[in-house]
Amino acid sequence: MVFKSTSKTTSDLALTVYNEDFAVVKEKRAFKDYNRQESVQYMDVSEMIETDSIIIKGLEIQELNYDYDLVDKTKLLKKYIDQNVFLYDQKENTKKEYRLLSVSHGLVLENLKTNEIVIDPKEELILPKLPEGLITKPSLIWKVKPQKVDEIDVTYTTGGLKWEANYVVHLSKETLDLTGWVLLTNNSGTTFENARLKLIAGEVNRVKDLDPVYERQMLADSPIVYSENQFEEKSFNDYHLYSLQGKTTLKNQQEKQISLLTATDVSYERYYEYRFEDEKARIMIDFSNTKANQLGLPFPKGKMKVYSEDEEDASLEFIGEDTINHTPKEEDIKLYLGDAFDIVCESRGSDTYKKGKHEYYEFEYVLKNQKDEAATMIITHPIYRKHWKMSETSHEYRKRDASHIEFEIIIPANKVETIAFTYVINHSIHVIVD
Repeated sequence: MVFKSTSKTTSDLALTVYNEDFAVVKEKRAFKDYNRQESVQYMDVSEMIETDSIIIKGLEIQELNYDYDLVDKTKLLKKYIDQNVFLYDQKENTKKEYRLLSVSHGLVLENLKTNEIVIDPKEELILPKLPEGLITKPSLIWKVKPQKVDEIDVTYTTGGLKWEANYVVHLSKETLDLTGWVLLTNNSGTTFENARLKLIAGEVNRVKDLDPVYERQMLADSPIVYSENQFEEKSFNDYHLYSLQGKTTLKNQQEKQISLLTATDVSYERYYEYRFEDEKARIMIDFSNTKANQLGLPFPKGKMKVYSEDEEDASLEFIGEDTINHTPKEEDIKLYLGDAFDIVCESRGSDTYKKGKHEYYEFEYVLKNQKDEAATMIITHPIYRKHWKMSETSHEYRKRDASHIEFEIIIPANKVETIAFTYVINHSIHVIVD
């Protein structure tokens, strides 16, 4: 006898979902009707279960199998080759017995009484019963040591579940409002009813040799469901963990949106960035992730969509989007929204010459602001040479790192500004290594 356990007896279900398209499932099930059978069929598990991850508490497991040879028409027919089947004639209300000979290119049957061969009969084919070895749902099949059991705990890792953060930003003139959402996707092949939910943000190391069960599941388009539940966040083993307050149901082939965070009146800076190799100035938004700026919480990696209001009709218009990495508190978040239409930039090396052991490099940046308002610009210039120093410059600069300098200037409306500078390389400097 086989004891069958289904999700109907689940007393507690918890999911921990990771960014990298996998999750840990933790489930408690009642075993009150278990009568010391030696075989257990544990049903309603994920079709993308990683079979090397299973932990079972409450039963002593001697052998564990994962059966996923599910019922379909072809498999059923192949199981009945050289077996007896029936053809049912609805008009005459008769059922005759035949032997199934082949299913390769249509049905071939033999009449058991007359030995006549029938090819692709029009009558309804009836199979006596479900053959052994075929199941209707993926199941864990356990050979167990019989014992008294009232409840068991099962934990396993599965593919097909993932989450990602996405954000919506509403820009006003000086501040922005921000809403964050968690997008959960379930393509695991099973539904998780009334589950406690946790999310892990961070880069968890995973060995890349995927289970064959994982590889055969194809992703599909999923309906989106919105939820108003909220998360509580805490640090956890060098990652960040978000726990949903309350429970949720995540259906198979479903996407679910759950509110993550909201913030209003966040101060930001808008500026234009131009680098030596760029063709156009980049539109940038920068805001500080601090408590003083109405934030101060870790941001999971994700996509930020930015909208701005058209003052004529108060409608919101999309003005760009960017992705962010996992961003801890007290760090800045920078967004690249697109390329500026009315900011024109030109960069050129105007001259290079030598004087003795010194080599001079002259550069110019011509910046045209054709907007009706002032524009803040940050110009980044590379210097990939050692032992350099600035000889002369029209504007103050700062070193961004060992290979780049930056100029930050405000260009008035409808004005042109030129940044000119010269740096010198001293070729008489040598580093002697013993």
